[in-house]
Amino acid sequence: MADSATRRARADRVVAELLEWADTCPDVEALALVGSYARPPGAETDESDVDIVVVTADPDRYTGSTENLPPVLELPLLRAEQWGPVAERRLRHAATGLVVELNITTPVWAATDPEVDSGTRRVVGDGIRVLRDPEGLLARLIDVVRGDRSRR
Repeated sequence: MADSATRRARADRVVAELLEWADTCPDVEALALVGSYARPPGAETDESDVDIVVVTADPDRYTGSTENLPPVLELPLLRAEQWGPVAERRLRHAATGLVVELNITTPVWAATDPEVDSGTRRVVGDGIRVLRDPEGLLARLIDVVRGDRSRR
């Protein structure tokens, strides 16, 4: 069992490599780390996976075939599921062994008008760290979710 600092360092490596990959994909509009690794250190456990939201106008590019998935992730897929507008692809990171959950979706997932989807709200409220957001899509989403929570 790895200690929290070791787990966090391995996850940081995975995140850095996924960000490098996203930077080579012009259709990736936003990228975010969500879940336990997006929260303060110590929230993750040995069983935690690295949860990434990939916002793209062309999700079929990543879900229709495995050839466009990040090359640092091992095939075959551990799991492929569809959760509403989100296509989950679970893979293992080749160098660290961590399980990576890519949640591939369109900008609709981050829509704030007329309101934020309840599943999206739950994900954002549970912890999110924006990795890439040139158009401010995720920043607007986070502002709305945090503003809604502060009014309660």
